[in-house]
Amino acid sequence: MCRAIRQPFVHEVSVRGELESAVNANVRCEVRSRSFWTTILEVVPEGTRVEPGDFLVRLDSSGLELELHEQKLLCDRSEWSLIYARNYYETCANAARLYEQGEYRLARQAAEMALLLAENRESQARRFYENSRVLTQQGYITPKQLEADQFDLQAAVMRLEAARLRLDILETCTRPKRLKRIEGALNSSKAGLASAEFWHQTNLKRLAEIQEQIDKCVICAPVAGKVVLAHLHHDDHSHRIEPGARVWQKQVLVRLPDPAHMQARVLVEESKVGLVRAGLPVTMRLEAFPGVELPGEVVRVHEYPEPEDWYGSGIKKYEAIVRIEKSLAGLKPGMTAELTILIQRLENELQVPCQAVLARGDKDYCLRVENGRWEAREVTVGPSNDTRVVIRSGLEDGDEIVLSAATHGDKVELPEMDESSSSGFLLASNDPRPTPASGAE
Repeated sequence: MCRAIRQPFVHEVSVRGELESAVNANVRCEVRSRSFWTTILEVVPEGTRVEPGDFLVRLDSSGLELELHEQKLLCDRSEWSLIYARNYYETCANAARLYEQGEYRLARQAAEMALLLAENRESQARRFYENSRVLTQQGYITPKQLEADQFDLQAAVMRLEAARLRLDILETCTRPKRLKRIEGALNSSKAGLASAEFWHQTNLKRLAEIQEQIDKCVICAPVAGKVVLAHLHHDDHSHRIEPGARVWQKQVLVRLPDPAHMQARVLVEESKVGLVRAGLPVTMRLEAFPGVELPGEVVRVHEYPEPEDWYGSGIKKYEAIVRIEKSLAGLKPGMTAELTILIQRLENELQVPCQAVLARGDKDYCLRVENGRWEAREVTVGPSNDTRVVIRSGLEDGDEIVLSAATHGDKVELPEMDESSSSGFLLASNDPRPTPASGAE
């Protein structure tokens, strides 16, 4: 038997977690190596207090330095090719002007002079022929001499036609063909110059990238903090980073937590995550500081469960972050904490043990025994926790009821249930608001 009593109703959820810095600078390996891996040569001891710019980790840069030497040779070759391509382009760019003002001009003058001479000789030969023909008719010269003058005239005419043809070929064929060839060479040299410039700029860019990667082999602290070395996980073991270990790009090497701003990271089981929300107050106890309680507040609850290992329990868990409102000297990342999250607190509420309430369909009952007679009294329930439930109506303060209602349910008359209904004692509710009792065990 038990009694319904009025007292404060407290609904809390207890979880375990560990401390971490709310302001945490992760220092990563930024080196991109040909072999994917980069070897650690030197690392600062864990726990060292560092300031911005202080040394943290040195990575092996020998492979990058060899690559830098090879890239410098490529840059020298591309620079030579660029100089040659630029000179050739400038030569082709001036070729048209030089041809028009030089070679073409001389060739045209020579053709015009040859044409002028040919015209003069043709005119003289024609006059000699005409005079010879008159003299032949008068008997002063022989027909053989006239025939020779006629042959000279024909030769002069042919030389004149040849001179005219050479000038025409120069204007209509030789000059356009030469200018077209110069234009083609100019376009080709322009493309070659663009290609040489791109190749050289690409080599210079790659050279700067390699130099940047070499510079990144020496890692310094971006902010002030106390050094926490990251762990390297392998197939069957894990260990902190150390000289000789191999790391890859973007892997965290060092963490620099700020101990002045700490928070707790906890995992809430799926059955309780519906109760936990941002803004709820938290009381925190640390194993390293027995008897000390720190106040806190839930900052956020992740929407998705944490990834589960193949050998896990199968219970989904959600990460929640709790802010420590009042810090304590000596707090360190990784410390184990016991957290109590206050879901709801009500003052002066009538309560009974959860097992004293019998759920029958959509109604709830408490069992009483008066003068040896069993009685089922319908009650309206409010929020519940793992042990007690609030009674809104149906009982009075001090009423005596049966503790294990489900065990004695057959001693009273209860309404018939349909197949979709359930019966049993009341379980803890996931909703802090007043709800009808449901569920069975």
